[in-house]
Amino acid sequence: MKKLYGTIALLAILCVALAAPASAADPSRPFAGHDRVADTLLAPSDCPAGAAWRYSATGAGWFLHLGLTSVAVTHCTFVDPATGTGTFGPGTITLTAANGDELRLVHQGTFRLAMTPDGLTSAFDMTWVVDGGTGRFAGATGSGTTHGSSLLSTGITKASYQGEIAY
Repeated sequence: MKKLYGTIALLAILCVALAAPASAADPSRPFAGHDRVADTLLAPSDCPAGAAWRYSATGAGWFLHLGLTSVAVTHCTFVDPATGTGTFGPGTITLTAANGDELRLVHQGTFRLAMTPDGLTSAFDMTWVVDGGTGRFAGATGSGTTHGSSLLSTGITKASYQGEIAY
């Protein structure tokens, strides 16, 4: 009987020892979503020299791990009028889930202006890294890309996000 209790105790210790490292590391998960935001162009007063404007936008979207989401975006924008191209960032994107948990992304990217049948459009590509958050996203990490476009006549931007996140 003593041998049985000793074996059970040894097995329990091994289970705890082997389980601890597995639960300590957050698994990397796919992250994807889309948003639609209303653009606001502000004076670049708090941007580095050479910025054309401070971009600010709010709207809504849907994202894996968050569901229906409020979206807030801000960054400084630099444009070359001769080529119709430019860069933006670094900036922040705050994604807020219905329960109030926030996921923060730091982003930067490039854009190009083009005339489309709907009017002047800015097509953009950006990269982002996760900069933590609140609630279940406190300490979150990850990275990804976003592609989208803004129709300048309406001031509406639509974007699709793809990447990975650990939390």
